[in-house]
Amino acid sequence: MESRTGQTFVHCISVSWGDCDPAKIAYTGRLPTFALDAINAWWESVLEGDGWFQMELDRNVGTPFVRLEMDFKKPVTPRHKLMCHVWPVRLGNTSITFRVDGLQNEQLCFSTRTVSVCTVADTFEKQAIPQDIREAVKPHIPPEQ
Repeated sequence: MESRTGQTFVHCISVSWGDCDPAKIAYTGRLPTFALDAINAWWESVLEGDGWFQMELDRNVGTPFVRLEMDFKKPVTPRHKLMCHVWPVRLGNTSITFRVDGLQNEQLCFSTRTVSVCTVADTFEKQAIPQDIREAVKPHIPPEQ
C-alpha cells in the first residue's frame, strides 16, 4: 500500500463497548465502518459540508464501492481514540481510490484501500467525476513516488 503523507485528513472516532466482541476488541465488521465514516468526514471537509448523503441527494452523484482491501495490524479497543488518517491516492476518469490508516495510541491498527466509481445516482449509470468534485480532490492526491 501507499505510504501515508504528512498532509492527511484525520478523523477521530470514539470506539465504544458496543463496538466490541467478547474478546474485548472491536468486531472485525466495525473496522470497515470506521474507515467509511472517516472517508465521509473527508468528503464533508473537502466539499464544504457535503458528504455522501448530500452528494447522492443534492448533486445526484453516487460513489458506490467496487473494491475494499483491509490489512489488520493490531486490535482496536475502546481504550484509546481511533485516529483515522484519510487521503485519496488516485483519481481516475470515473473512479477514486482512498487510503485510510487507523491508529490508536500512535500504533497502526489497520489500513484500507477503497475504490469507488462515480455514477449518476438516480439511474446508477457510470459517469465521469464531475469537474467541481475533481478540482476539489486533485490537490489532495500525493505526488507520484
